[in-house]
Amino acid sequence: MLADAITYRALFSIFASVLLGFTSVAAWLAGDPVSMDRLAQAVNAVVPGLVGNGGLIDPAQITAPTGLTIAGIIAVVGLVLAALGAITSTRTALRTLADETHDDVFFVWVLLRNLGLALALAVGIVASAAATFLVTALSDLVRSWIGAGSAGVAAVATQAAAIVIVFVLDALVVVLVFIVLSGVKASARAVIPGALIGAAGLTVLQQLSSLFVRGATSNPLLASFASLIALLLWVNLSAQVLLIASAYIVVGVREQGDRVRARHGASTIQQRRVQRAEDAVRVAVDELERARKAERGD
Repeated sequence: MLADAITYRALFSIFASVLLGFTSVAAWLAGDPVSMDRLAQAVNAVVPGLVGNGGLIDPAQITAPTGLTIAGIIAVVGLVLAALGAITSTRTALRTLADETHDDVFFVWVLLRNLGLALALAVGIVASAAATFLVTALSDLVRSWIGAGSAGVAAVATQAAAIVIVFVLDALVVVLVFIVLSGVKASARAVIPGALIGAAGLTVLQQLSSLFVRGATSNPLLASFASLIALLLWVNLSAQVLLIASAYIVVGVREQGDRVRARHGASTIQQRRVQRAEDAVRVAVDELERARKAERGD
């Protein structure tokens, strides 16, 4: 349920950001179809089924902007609102997992923080696509120098380098999202294993992205909007991976605080139910104290 809420908002945010990004770079790459095609492949390596022939966005139909227009302003505003909605849904999901229900921060700072995180995530996606693009271009250049075929060692090295880069960037994304949105103060010992789990899951999803597209196109009833379904499935699974990684970090934090209770405090379903009820009471009491302090103006 939490992943579904993130998926709905993130889908619009990703679509709007990539469309606006390709519209912006069209001014520089309009006369270079090879670079435009490589950029589309790099984006598809990060977000499957979004760009290219049969995708939701066809670069051939994107024209370079001629200047600041009303449509451009509306697109930017829509992108900002979609990004804020996606970050807000992610924040709500993470705080639900961590039993952190309140954020004593002025709402303007919350909006600025969410906007900054959305910008950082956008930079991460661009960096991942750019790294894949540059590694592929460098590999083609090296192969042209040494005369190696595309099926040789150079191709394997290129793929391995791209996977490593994507893995590192995915791990940084998991760390950034958890630290900024969860409201949990976690040590590096708790964060790093969860970040590695999340990065591994996200990298696997990105490497197997073609399966989403093939699976959707194989069904005649879904072929007409296969790219949208593939993107929807990919975003939902990615959100689930992010939440699983975050839950692992939360468990690690709780074990550091009270290892005996977190690991051995409940051996049956009934005991686990009691433990969850105790956690709910603690959260409710903390929220009540914060509300009373706010009412008194403390």
